[in-house]
Amino acid sequence: MSRQDGAASLNGRIEKERVKIEHKMIYGYKVTTEEEVGLYPAGLIQIAVHGGFRQTKNNMVRAVSACRSQNIRYVIHPIGYYLSETRYEHRERMLEAMRTIAEYVDLALIIHDESTPWGARLEGMYEGAFSEGLSEMLKICPVSIENANNTHDIKWFWRKFATSVTLDIGHLEAAGINSLRFVKELEADIVERLDFVHLHRYNGPHNGGLRDHWSLLKDCRELKAVEHLLGRKENIGIILEVNDAENLGESLKFVEKLVKDEP
Repeated sequence: MSRQDGAASLNGRIEKERVKIEHKMIYGYKVTTEEEVGLYPAGLIQIAVHGGFRQTKNNMVRAVSACRSQNIRYVIHPIGYYLSETRYEHRERMLEAMRTIAEYVDLALIIHDESTPWGARLEGMYEGAFSEGLSEMLKICPVSIENANNTHDIKWFWRKFATSVTLDIGHLEAAGINSLRFVKELEADIVERLDFVHLHRYNGPHNGGLRDHWSLLKDCRELKAVEHLLGRKENIGIILEVNDAENLGESLKFVEKLVKDEP
C-alpha cells in the first residue's frame, strides 16, 4: 500500500470509529526520571521521552516501573520524534524507537501535530508518511494528538488524524490565542475526542527561549479555560507541564481545588 493510500485508509477509519481512552477524572504532572514519580500526590503521570532514545530509554523504563509499582496511571510523551520523516535511515531509527516506546504505554501515547519542512499542512509524501506511522502506532497502543507545532491550524489536523485529542492550553496562549475563548467556541466533535489537557501558563521568555510552561497563578486564564472545559466534558486527564518545579506543588493545589469544586 502506498503512503497516500494509507492516509486515505486511516482517514476512513477515523471517520467510522473513535478510539475511546477510558479513565476517570485524574490529574498529575510530567516527569523525566523515576525519582520524580510520587513526589506529589497524583493519579496521572506523564513520562517525557526526549530525542536521542538510546540515552533516554533507561529513564523511561525506570519511570514506567515506578508508576506501575505505585499504581499510578501514566501516559508517555515522546518529544523530537516525527512520524512525517521521509528520509529512509532517519525514519527507520525513529520508528524503531517509537515502536519500543509504544510497547510501554498505559493510557496513551501523546504525540505532537506536525507540518511540512516549510511549515505548511501535511501533504503528499509527508502526509502519507505521518499517516503510515500513526497507523502503525495505533496497532500497538492508543494515540492522542496534541497541538504544538501549528496551533492555529490544529482543528484541521485533529479532524484529519486524531482519534483522541490532547489540548495544550499553554500552547494556545503562546500562539496568541485566547485559551478561554478557544475552549468556549470548541466544536462538539472535537470535545468528544478530548481526553487530556496539558496545563501551564504563558508568561514570556525563560529556560532557553520558551514562553510558556510557567507555573499557574490562582486566577490565570489558563485555569479558567480548564474550568470551562470541565463543565463541558467529564473524565479529562489534566497534566501539569510546569518547568519551574519549585512551584509545582502549588500548581497542583490549584488543579485539585478546581476538580473538587466541579459538581
